[in-house]
Amino acid sequence: MSNTANKPLHYPKATELFHQGQQHPWVYRIQSGFVITYAIDVNGKQGLTDLYGPGSWFGPGLSTNLAVQNAKTKPDCTLQRFSSEHLWQQLANNSDLSKQLVQQLGSRDQQLRQRLFLQQTANLPARLAQLLLYLLNFQSQPCSHGHDRDVNLSQQEIAEMIGSTRQSVSQLLADWRQEGIIDYSRDYLCLENADLLRQLCD
Repeated sequence: MSNTANKPLHYPKATELFHQGQQHPWVYRIQSGFVITYAIDVNGKQGLTDLYGPGSWFGPGLSTNLAVQNAKTKPDCTLQRFSSEHLWQQLANNSDLSKQLVQQLGSRDQQLRQRLFLQQTANLPARLAQLLLYLLNFQSQPCSHGHDRDVNLSQQEIAEMIGSTRQSVSQLLADWRQEGIIDYSRDYLCLENADLLRQLCD
């Protein structure tokens, strides 16, 4: 695919974008849809590492061109794809684009550090609430189910992101739905009351 691929392209659901251990000198920007990243250990165990939503930049081309995890579209997605070389040229000539990318990467780095700290120090409800706030604030889209925002993740995928079990996460989410904090379906989690969700992080 040439650099004309900067034009938005459609990727069907469950398209594998790159694989762990693969050289992949490309960078993606999401226009619509979601992309998950996940890693697989030597025993074949899979763990979800992150979710990218509309407006997100990601891809091995942002660093060494070597993929250290896998990436897959969740629903159908519209993505722009840039070669790393072409992206650096664009950044050199576009200060607004450079600022946007640096701010997004800096924000993601802070959020990942916070998640690591909470993983070591906080109880499960606080870890789950913090993760949901991060996802709904930075990786969500306008909700199509009558709520404020939503993210395209299953309860199993959310459990993987905080190192817990689906059963434990499901019980907390059921309690929070009864309290009017969130709502959910099989593949989506929707925000109802951000203030109450923030209180759960304390």
